[in-house]
Amino acid sequence: MKGPDEEFAESLHLAAHGWRTALDRRLRPLGYSRSLWMVLLHVSLKEAISQGELADRLGIEAPTLVRLIDRMESEGLLSRRPSETDRRVKHLHLSPAGRTEVERIRAVAVEVRREALAGLEKEELNTALNVLKKIRGKVEGIT
Repeated sequence: MKGPDEEFAESLHLAAHGWRTALDRRLRPLGYSRSLWMVLLHVSLKEAISQGELADRLGIEAPTLVRLIDRMESEGLLSRRPSETDRRVKHLHLSPAGRTEVERIRAVAVEVRREALAGLEKEELNTALNVLKKIRGKVEGIT
């Protein structure tokens, strides 16, 4: 029999996975794989993010990310620019077309979020948010 800590960890993982999967299903008809929309969203959150930092945030290997970036750059969604302090580092920047696509992705994400959170009370969401913030703070300190 699972304890509440184990059941919580499993539920947290499955909820996060389910949320990403639902968003992925909605974005696929727009031509986006999970990898592509996640790259665009992360670059939109931190303009001039380095390729290495982005690979770390996405949990993928740098060579895999390079192929995605090559494709997105050829489609005019983003560009690479050399770092001003380290020529070996490339920073990613959204193009105007990339910003437009991020807005399309965000609109779909809003729909998914509304559906996923429908019926939950504000107090429930605040409690869950506080718990998740505490957990996030703790796991970020685990090495």
